Amino acid sequence: MTKKILFLYNGGTIGQIQENRDGAIILVPPKDSELFRQACEPIIKELNQESDITFEFISSKDSSNMTPNDWEKLIFRIKKAQDEEYYDGVGIAHGTDTLAYTSTALSLALHGKDPEKSGLRIPVCITGAQNPIYQPGGDGRFNLENLFRTLNKAIELEIADVLVNFWNKVFLGSRILKTSEKNFDAFDSPAYPPIGKIDAKGVSLNINLVKQKKDAGEKIILAPKFGRGVISFELTPGTDPNLILGFITSGGISALILKSLGEGNVCNEGQYNLIPTIKAASEEYVTPIFITTKFVAGGAGAAHYETGYEPIKAGGIPCYDHTDVAVDVKVRWLIGNGLCSTIADYKKAMETNYSGEVTSQIK
Repeated sequence: MTKKILFLYNGGTIGQIQENRDGAIILVPPKDSELFRQACEPIIKELNQESDITFEFISSKDSSNMTPNDWEKLIFRIKKAQDEEYYDGVGIAHGTDTLAYTSTALSLALHGKDPEKSGLRIPVCITGAQNPIYQPGGDGRFNLENLFRTLNKAIELEIADVLVNFWNKVFLGSRILKTSEKNFDAFDSPAYPPIGKIDAKGVSLNINLVKQKKDAGEKIILAPKFGRGVISFELTPGTDPNLILGFITSGGISALILKSLGEGNVCNEGQYNLIPTIKAASEEYVTPIFITTKFVAGGAGAAHYETGYEPIKAGGIPCYDHTDVAVDVKVRWLIGNGLCSTIADYKKAMETNYSGEVTSQIK
């Protein structure tokens, strides 16, 4: 039976074109999708024996210009593709700079508020490239071909999750980070194994690492909103506590994310002691302070050190093995969909695995 796939062009390097500006050749978004669609036609034609692929233009913007509004457009389009148009899978071409943010947002929104009951019944796979599809020797064509091959395999295995294929690996969408601006092998999943690989034998996927259709409900119950007023600080020696507290007391801040040193460690002595600031934010201003780590593959919450134990005791919310990207997106998602109203609610939510984004801490 021919698989029915919706392919959404959502911008990024893979479809960008060269332009001469003041003697420099730079990549810019095309004015429309026609050139990219034409470049995709040979690939789609070649794969149409196995799949019926429908091309649709969403945006040609650079992914650095993506916002939560763009995430919402994709979320609602995917819901319609599954529940009204009965596509078997959705593929998305996306820019690499914010691909991890979008894939995490889609994962949370499409799986929804109940970690035990997702309504996503089809695979969604996202890819991008370090080079445009038109460039010989680049990764654009390679990644795009394997987007459809990954979807075909995921449909056959009845996977119902958000995936990312890039170069020779397939990842869970809520676990990835971009690690290079030039290497073809540009993404990693530091705290969760890749769910598949792409080699001379084709695409292989591990169904034990993803959600499956047999466990899904009949319809997606979306949680598609993302709140505002979330700000991140990367902690360094000499980070001023008064600066951080000033952001909170000035208003407009819904949550603060501290990208800590080590596994959640913060300065706890002298003039740069952050513990009183964390305590004041949590207790006086009821502003959640999330403690994550800026180290790839790190986890915040083990509290092996005094400098990690004290911020949690003061009210800081440990983020365990979420990526820092997942923390940012998840906090916005929790706020936007009204899942939390107290500091305790946020603590429980960051322990909860909604879409594969964290190793659940709930016993």
